[in-house]
Amino acid sequence: MYKKLSFGNREKLKLLLPYLKKNQKMLDLGCGSMWLTKILRAKGYNCVGFALEPPADIIGDIKKHAFKKGSFDVVIALEMLEHVDCLAEIDFILKPKGLLIASSPVPHLDWLCLILEKLKIFQDRGTPHSNLFNLDKIPYKTFKKKILFGINQFYVFAK
Repeated sequence: MYKKLSFGNREKLKLLLPYLKKNQKMLDLGCGSMWLTKILRAKGYNCVGFALEPPADIIGDIKKHAFKKGSFDVVIALEMLEHVDCLAEIDFILKPKGLLIASSPVPHLDWLCLILEKLKIFQDRGTPHSNLFNLDKIPYKTFKKKILFGINQFYVFAK
């Protein structure tokens, strides 16, 4: 299963797995093809995929969906936050002391990410990057920060 992943997604998977516990309820926000959701489930994790369109488990708009407050121990938003400003919604659905695992292009190098997408090194963006920002602006405690390939931000935060 891992060999079919892009190099970038394999690297993100290696970085996020050490922070996950099998008893946590996880949301793969903006799950796309559900590659991550499927891998986590195969490893025994309780993960639900959420996106605007199939094949997500839950199809909807995070700005409008009626999740209950504190629904998830972990929200994973890989290559998602640059598409929509949804930090308030994540804060609402994330339990106290929950984890937010996020990746996003370094804003001033997004043009290079686009080239790497065309070369199939990074996943296709699907929709425009209209909400690019530096993830260190998220007001949570940082557990892990890594800049992948010099152009992609990867963070693990605790609420």
